[in-house]
Amino acid sequence: MTEIEFRLYQPGDEGPILETFNRTFSESWDEGYVDRTLEQWEWEFLGNPTGQRILLGMADDGRVACQYAAVPIRVWAGKELSFFHAVDSMVHPDFRTGLRKRGLFLEVAERFFEIFGGKVDDLGFGYPIRPAWRIGERFLGYRLIRSLDYLLRSTDQDLSAPAGITVREVQRFSPELDAFEAKLRPSFACMTIKDRPCMDWRYADCPSHEYHILEAWEGDDYRGFVVLRVEGGLVPDAAMIGDSLVAEGDVDVMHALIAAAVGMARGAGCTQLMTVQNPELPQFDALSGLGFTAVPSTQWLERKLGSRDWSSGLDQEWLAHHWQYCLGDSDLF
Repeated sequence: MTEIEFRLYQPGDEGPILETFNRTFSESWDEGYVDRTLEQWEWEFLGNPTGQRILLGMADDGRVACQYAAVPIRVWAGKELSFFHAVDSMVHPDFRTGLRKRGLFLEVAERFFEIFGGKVDDLGFGYPIRPAWRIGERFLGYRLIRSLDYLLRSTDQDLSAPAGITVREVQRFSPELDAFEAKLRPSFACMTIKDRPCMDWRYADCPSHEYHILEAWEGDDYRGFVVLRVEGGLVPDAAMIGDSLVAEGDVDVMHALIAAAVGMARGAGCTQLMTVQNPELPQFDALSGLGFTAVPSTQWLERKLGSRDWSSGLDQEWLAHHWQYCLGDSDLF
């Protein structure tokens, strides 16, 4: 029997990780799979200013038999916390057991939780599809926050931008973002900390997708942003807004940013603009007032948002009412 050594990532593991990743997902992908590149991997795991979380099960022949990996994010919930988004969890096809047996996937996941859960990270979350959700709920302690709705708006219907607000596309976030974000942060019960190092890494530096960073200004005053992606969306022919930051109740700024996003999406040939927003928050109502309609994700591929808490003290009911989650917190955007 092959011996499996469980250990954290070490420099030089990139090659075996990518070999297992591309073998595993190319076999399970329905169509259109493209191998992950070293550049993409290095950006996601080594470039993240918040750090990296990778636990490997190494076979004695040097192959990665299994992996549990996550992307950490800094979160404000009255104090700074660390959440991780579970990604790239896999077992090499040659090391799988029957689905009803306790295999390497559960072993590597449980070891990962023992290392990071409550010691390094306060809470883990994910947006799994239905089969993965069943495993997470049954064996890994994940509990449902909610099944996602997508907010959709036709790009055929123009929005006229309010006077006095200028929207500019930029390649990297402006220096003014840090002071703006720090000022707004206490007004949110639970949100990703959106400072420039994290936002530039997530969007400006990403090698695999082109993101459009749209910033709103009133004269010399920084007023907010949205991040738009016009290709490869979760809904066919729809551009996606995956991240945003606007002061609560600042209707004119949200209006101006959405108007710019609608125009850009239409120019790219997208018939719809979509986003995700917590329906319990005022931002959801603001988007509804700008023509967005909630449609269950089950119409395409159902996504459930689930979490497991170790030390944050935030249960699923509280998160369902207070967390300003967004697609940019995940690998869905």
